Amino acid sequence: MVDRGSAGILLKFSGLDSPEEVRSRSRWNIYCQEAETWIPTDKDVYLVSELIGMDVYDFDSRSRVGTIITFYERPGQDLIGIQYQQEEVLCPFVEPLVPEIDRNRREVFVRWSILEPSSS
Repeated sequence: MVDRGSAGILLKFSGLDSPEEVRSRSRWNIYCQEAETWIPTDKDVYLVSELIGMDVYDFDSRSRVGTIITFYERPGQDLIGIQYQQEEVLCPFVEPLVPEIDRNRREVFVRWSILEPSSS
């Protein structure tokens, strides 16, 4: 799950009231019974599996530039990997660079003039 505005997930477990209590059970595995069928209802939350394979378009010209091939969860900033010609171009997954996503059409619009690799 990816939220373009957050840096992580905060969980509260019933009966565990402090970070220390949670750490004492750090070898627990967490399972979500219906995780594969859950669809985000918040417009700014995306499943990584939902983003992979989406077509990428330049926001200004509306021309197709590539396809999302991977997603990198990084501590400071999440990145999408865009297949452009024969190389991968990384794009920070933030609203100024990814201003529009159309779930229904599976299209992502990026500010390509900022991201486009140099021809050198």
